[in-house]
Amino acid sequence: MGRLYNPMKKLNLGCGRDIKKGYINLDVIKTKGIDVVHNLEIFPYPFNDNYFDEIYCSHVLEHLTKFIKVMEELYRISKDKAIIKIISPYFASSSAFHSDHKLFLTLQSFNYFLKDNFNNYMSIARFKIISKKIKFTRKRWWFSDIIEYPINKFQNIYERCFCFIIPFHEIEYILEVEK
Repeated sequence: MGRLYNPMKKLNLGCGRDIKKGYINLDVIKTKGIDVVHNLEIFPYPFNDNYFDEIYCSHVLEHLTKFIKVMEELYRISKDKAIIKIISPYFASSSAFHSDHKLFLTLQSFNYFLKDNFNNYMSIARFKIISKKIKFTRKRWWFSDIIEYPINKFQNIYERCFCFIIPFHEIEYILEVEK
């Protein structure tokens, strides 16, 4: 039996050593498994408009200086209804303050790109937030869901009152492109 063809076009953005099968793996340095070498601070990205169905972006955005421009590029290269999964250190985590991190993500970081946001007039990029989840640790432990459930049930209370008392490690967004 022949190999199945996957018509979905998927991008693993700034993948480093996390090479994903079935994805175009992009990073700034050519190493084993990298399909495209590109500096994400240089625009435009080397892809056509409306190209990708899915973009995976784990621990990348916090290293970049032009957040809005990067999001506009992801918007440009994504098809309508494409899914973008973003994982980053949560702003209250000690991991957020790594020496080469330039951006800190919170629960409100992507509200700027919502269709009805009052302040979105400086960008054409629009995304729908499918989900946002604060994660206790990068590694999944047997008790992670138990700890994360109340925090994610009451995210705004956690971020306003408790995020520096009980700092969680990561934030994960799932966005849908709206064109």
